[in-house]
Amino acid sequence: MSGWTCSHQVGSLCDLLNRPCEPGIKGCTLYGKALFADPATPSNEAVARREAMRKQKEQEEEMRRLMEEAKKGF
Repeated sequence: MSGWTCSHQVGSLCDLLNRPCEPGIKGCTLYGKALFADPATPSNEAVARREAMRKQKEQEEEMRRLMEEAKKGF
């Protein structure tokens, strides 16, 4: 039983990729946007990379903010 539907799925085929539907593969509209129960799904790695990039950006912005505050203190 499926818990979602995809507008690109026609029967068991992906109309977007012209191949059998495999949710979470590269090219799928869910790729990098959703975690899947199957740890081997490529989307899971892409989600992890996206999250790591977000955290790094937050850390860089915090460091920039702290540096600006330090400059004002001198």
